[in-house]
Amino acid sequence: MVTTLPTEVLIQVSSYLNPADLASACCVNHAWFIPFASQLWRSLYKDQFSQEALLEALPRYSLFVRELHCSRFAKLDRLGPECTRLIIMEAPVMGPAPGRKYGYAIEILERNPDLEEVSLWFPSPVEATRQLMRVIGIVVRMKKLRRLCIDGFMAPEGALEYLVEMLPGLEELSIEMWQVNPDAELDPDFVAWRMQRTALRDAGDQDKAGLTPPVTSLPAGASSSAVTKSTAEPPRQLRKLSLIDIEFSFEYFLKLVQDYPLLESIILEGSEESAHFRPGGSPNYIPFCEQLGTLCPRLNQLSLKSVEINNDGLEYLLSAFSRLKRIAIANTPMDDCDILQILLNRPGYSETLEEIDLTQDSMRPSGSETLEVLRRFHRLRRLRVADGTIKVGQLIQLFSGADGEQQQEQQQQQQQHPPGAPNQDHSEDLQGQGQMHATPTRPGEVLEKLDVMISGPSRDWAPPELFADEYDDRYGQQEHDADDADKTYPLYSTLTTLLKEKTLLDIDNLSLDYEL
Repeated sequence: MVTTLPTEVLIQVSSYLNPADLASACCVNHAWFIPFASQLWRSLYKDQFSQEALLEALPRYSLFVRELHCSRFAKLDRLGPECTRLIIMEAPVMGPAPGRKYGYAIEILERNPDLEEVSLWFPSPVEATRQLMRVIGIVVRMKKLRRLCIDGFMAPEGALEYLVEMLPGLEELSIEMWQVNPDAELDPDFVAWRMQRTALRDAGDQDKAGLTPPVTSLPAGASSSAVTKSTAEPPRQLRKLSLIDIEFSFEYFLKLVQDYPLLESIILEGSEESAHFRPGGSPNYIPFCEQLGTLCPRLNQLSLKSVEINNDGLEYLLSAFSRLKRIAIANTPMDDCDILQILLNRPGYSETLEEIDLTQDSMRPSGSETLEVLRRFHRLRRLRVADGTIKVGQLIQLFSGADGEQQQEQQQQQQQHPPGAPNQDHSEDLQGQGQMHATPTRPGEVLEKLDVMISGPSRDWAPPELFADEYDDRYGQQEHDADDADKTYPLYSTLTTLLKEKTLLDIDNLSLDYEL
């Protein structure tokens, strides 16, 4: 039988076939797949990945595709069950294509209902308006879908709520540049869903209509709709929610998250029309923070970018989440030093926070606050303060154990938590996740990344090639004496030795500077 030829013979035969025939040969059986697939991609590479060769071969080869990233190219006959990830960048025309009722992107989605991850990126929301609800209608029927990213949609009011409600198994959802368009074509199922919601609202059944009741009526850690739903119904699985460049109000945001008690991560990137996170800017802000903490009891990651928020607003927001592990803040009106001080003032954060990422355009230095964070947050693994600076002497003192305040704090912790006694605030959560580990007892013990400027007393404290880029701008491209090759840097050597012994840092990635 020709299908039982030795692999060496198949490899020789494959060298004489064009891409389309190679793709067909891949479909014969598993024995043929590897030699012919290898030759297929080699032939495409020799042809510099020509679009013509790829388009000719891919429809026949698509059964074996595991991940597909496509942009404006022709149809696929079908994707096989091995394909679980589909990313369509600058999605092909959503309207009817020549000889077809709908565009290529819609056809791909319709033919592959078992996808687990889908990303749809549109170059302009206007181009995606006409058939948008058709796409949403297809996506909500993908019951195996776990991760969904949609960028550049214009949809009728209520379409986003419909999308999240119809996908109870979804674990990650990212929505960017979602705009309301009352003229978009409507999917029949969406029309029926919206009519039902309207009828329930008119009947005064606020809970079933998705309206958030007062917090006092909710059991601890439960959402509004969860009270009325059958206990046999499994909780919705959403863990991560990203809203980027979207207009939203506090009430609207609460409606989105109220059915997701397992939510662990929220990423908000605001637009000019989004709600302002300021107590004085809205009378609903403080109740919003309280309700958000009740609806999302497991939240441990929070990211805010380009959001209108001030110090009081951040304090109220963080008061809703006592067990944050990761916080990222960028492009807000606040200073890094104020943000770090708020984190230092939050009780319990020293036992939970593992990552702090601040990329602000701060007007004030944050050296003392950054050092205090390193001193007190022993669980910290990654710290980035874009405008932060720490003096090398202070850092050496901290990690050498010569810091008197550090020793005093360790004694207080030992009195509060004797050896062998569990941390009552967090031991239950760690046991549930199978992550019971000993609490780090000294600064930097688990530190893996430190993206903060380390400043020395002069430009001679460390090798000049390790300084920040502005070194050459300040002193010019100077030629060094031959003796510089043998020059020693005691301060730098002491620092790197301590970091190797006391932390998990890669010393080759440190940011160094010096005082003028």
